[in-house]
Amino acid sequence: MHSPKISIITVVRNGEQYIENTITSVLDQTYDNIEYVIIDGNSTDGTVDIIRKYADKLHFWISEKDAGIYDAMNKGVKASTGDWLLFVNADDFLADKTSIETSLPYLQSTTHKIAYGDIIYRYPDGREKKYGVEWPVLKKRFREVAMYLAHQATFHSKSLFQERLFDTSYKIAGDYDFLLSHLKDHDATYFPVTIAVMRTGGLSYSVSKIALLKDTRKAQLKNKIYKNFPSAAWMKSALKLIVIDFVIRKIGVHGKDRVKKWLGYKTT
Repeated sequence: MHSPKISIITVVRNGEQYIENTITSVLDQTYDNIEYVIIDGNSTDGTVDIIRKYADKLHFWISEKDAGIYDAMNKGVKASTGDWLLFVNADDFLADKTSIETSLPYLQSTTHKIAYGDIIYRYPDGREKKYGVEWPVLKKRFREVAMYLAHQATFHSKSLFQERLFDTSYKIAGDYDFLLSHLKDHDATYFPVTIAVMRTGGLSYSVSKIALLKDTRKAQLKNKIYKNFPSAAWMKSALKLIVIDFVIRKIGVHGKDRVKKWLGYKTT
């Protein structure tokens, strides 16, 4: 069977704490048809020095000012030549040396342009939680409520980017907008392979939840998911998110799980 080329793209700015772990998790993969692209946003810490250590093993890297995360991701797309693109940013790393190789049979057999596996969320207190839901179960919630695909575990067919790039007017939900523009009318393939580990605390965790909801709603309106008002499921999810965010700010992250349980979220 055809052995697809996998382009892995890392976008980073001032990520010296974890960037080397991200880089080595990609370079240590057992699958050899991988090209690695790193887009640095003109870091002022030691990030660029770390990238330079591995420069001879990279397909492409650059360090320059950008217009935000989705502008940087677009630069990575343009520099890539793979059949499938995977975005693994500087707070994340591939879960195992065989993560890509184990994914290959599913990527080779799927007829869909989006294929995704499992993600492990690693919390600041050291707890980990594995997440992965089959598409028939997930798709309604994804389309009507929010971004329930982890981009660190989501393979994008390069052909999608021939149609469009990420919309740089978004600050938080540009990846959701991009995926929604295709998945509102098409299906995705889920496969039970753990792709990456995501350290919580990145962009979507640190920003205002109100801003996140606005950006999510913007994507849904742009993609004509609703004509006027969001669904009851969206409203319920938004209320939970706002309450949980308020509680975290007032009593800290350790009280969050108790509130989530009370509101109906699973905490394990």
